[in-house]
Amino acid sequence: MNKGWNKIRQLKGSTLMGIYSKQLDVSLGNKNIVLHLVVPILKIVSQDSNEFWYWRLEWFEDEVGDDLLIINEQETPEPLRHTYEPDIAPNQHLVFGSYFSLENNTIKKVIGYGYEDKDDKSLTTLLFELEELYLTITAGPIIIGRILDKKPNNLGKQIFVM
Repeated sequence: MNKGWNKIRQLKGSTLMGIYSKQLDVSLGNKNIVLHLVVPILKIVSQDSNEFWYWRLEWFEDEVGDDLLIINEQETPEPLRHTYEPDIAPNQHLVFGSYFSLENNTIKKVIGYGYEDKDDKSLTTLLFELEELYLTITAGPIIIGRILDKKPNNLGKQIFVM
């Protein structure tokens, strides 16, 4: 299910400011940070223009039981409650929800993994290659994020690179 990845803005060189979520559980496992996310919203900022936008990540289960990711690019952090007060916080929304941020967060590359069936592509995992870390986001009823110091293997078939 190709969800229009070619229509998503180029992320290379942008900054991943952080991840908002309705509910966020953070744990440490095998020296990696694990995020359990409910309705994750990624805030991305262009380093060239300071323009910002959001990726709302959702999941669904297909007819054979595979968990798939859907990327919705949007101008606000909906469905999270938020407000825009340019006098208080110019160039950003004030979001009421959980938040997780990373240092050294310039995006070098984003890779989508999943599977292809004829002309159809299905996304199961995203890999963000940042300056010093890697962030994987995997589909499921609770979307799982992992912050790693080494590039992970065995994420599936690569279906796009940004």
